[in-house]
Amino acid sequence: MADSLTLPQSFIDEMIVHAREDTPNECCGVVVRYPDGALKLYRATNAEASPYRFALPPAELHYLFSAIEKQRADLFAIYHSHTQTDARPSLTDLRFAGMLEGPDPWPYWVLVSLSEEPPDVRAWRIQDGHETEVRLRRGDPDAGSRRCRLESSGGPLKVSVTEVPLSP
Repeated sequence: MADSLTLPQSFIDEMIVHAREDTPNECCGVVVRYPDGALKLYRATNAEASPYRFALPPAELHYLFSAIEKQRADLFAIYHSHTQTDARPSLTDLRFAGMLEGPDPWPYWVLVSLSEEPPDVRAWRIQDGHETEVRLRRGDPDAGSRRCRLESSGGPLKVSVTEVPLSP
């Protein structure tokens, strides 16, 4: 493994909780890195409501990218679960990442597999349709990290997204 990713243990724990709560469907979310190095986990909604794929709802995606741009932050990692397969990128994941590759390195991918107990959590880099596993390091439980859940409300023409902090 050529690279490593360090995430607070509270993020890894939250990803596992999120995966279990959304079973039988995949869960999804992102980790954002701010210019001062602080990290924030955004627990998102799987608009697909599927055990085989995930997609963030357009309103949540817009909210995230607006927040990232305003704060000059980076999309640091994308996480989602696999309910019945290993914590390794699927062909669907590889295709999805390939459609979104650009000039900057694509974010880390963190996959939570519920196919075994305890759940397996692994990190990856995906580039040019190929995955490379990176070492997932568990950092301090909080280390200045923040976690929230995105909630959407409103009707089909106007959706409002708010952040709901998750308890420590």
